[in-house]
Amino acid sequence: MTIKGIDVSNYQSATYDLTGHDFVIVKATQATNYVNPRHTAQVQRGRDNGRVVGHYHFLVSGSIQAQAEYFVAHAAPKAGDLLACDWETNPADGTLPSTAEKDSFIRAVKRLRPSNRVLLYTGQNLWLSKDTSGYAGDGLWIAQYNGKPGQPDIKAAWLIHQYTSTPLDTNVAAFASRAEMAAWAAEEDTDVALTTDDISKVADAVVAKLLAGGGALEGTDLARIWAADVIPAARPPYNNPDYYGPDGKTVANATWSAGYTQQTQVEGIRETLARVKDLQAALAALDPAALEAVLVAKLDGLKVEVTVTNPTEG
Repeated sequence: MTIKGIDVSNYQSATYDLTGHDFVIVKATQATNYVNPRHTAQVQRGRDNGRVVGHYHFLVSGSIQAQAEYFVAHAAPKAGDLLACDWETNPADGTLPSTAEKDSFIRAVKRLRPSNRVLLYTGQNLWLSKDTSGYAGDGLWIAQYNGKPGQPDIKAAWLIHQYTSTPLDTNVAAFASRAEMAAWAAEEDTDVALTTDDISKVADAVVAKLLAGGGALEGTDLARIWAADVIPAARPPYNNPDYYGPDGKTVANATWSAGYTQQTQVEGIRETLARVKDLQAALAALDPAALEAVLVAKLDGLKVEVTVTNPTEG
């Protein structure tokens, strides 16, 4: 089942028609020198009418990190908002950002806003003939004006299909209801996984506790750090007028940039700790005492046989 939605830009009014639509995705920015002047009003219309809201950025070649920062600063997404990279040929000069640039932008936005879903918007032809990685962040938003809602001519899994531009860019999303889409959008990204080394360290800690006759891991220093929540907050002033240089593009404020970098690192640390904490809780739920008894029983019943062949005469 699918639900319908639209995407709008400065070409549409701030009072666009939402009849029959469950979501709206609004153009926010392009490159590092354009902000949709109607973005705020168009987003607010979606919010006021209870729709799932998203923001998209038209990507150009070069300055990928700067574009990601520009996008999230001006889109100002709230929890549950969708973010999207619009990857297509620039009609102004005929250029197309590379696959690597597209991938880097999506990953940069995900680092900057780890609690928001980040999508890739692109056309069916580019997806099939130009993309070389198959990376679409948290979901693929595919454009193909074939007049067949929910039936794009691709084999990859898709999240949103833009199937017509008449009278507006109209889409269907692979959700059974608006509530289902909103719930999915509100969940934190799960793209960042624990490494083998992370899991090994946690496993070593569990084994050490079991062998020492201890209980769950709540008494460790790590748990106390979590409980105290000692990681510092560092939210930079997004509205700082001195962030850009005279050209309106170059990052000029070293203090602002340092604060932004620190905030990005803080959010990444919080995300990693949250995942480790979830793993800890799952391991604690195993009942260490019972697990220890099972391990001891297994070891007690272990039988080792040694066979020596071709013994050396001595």
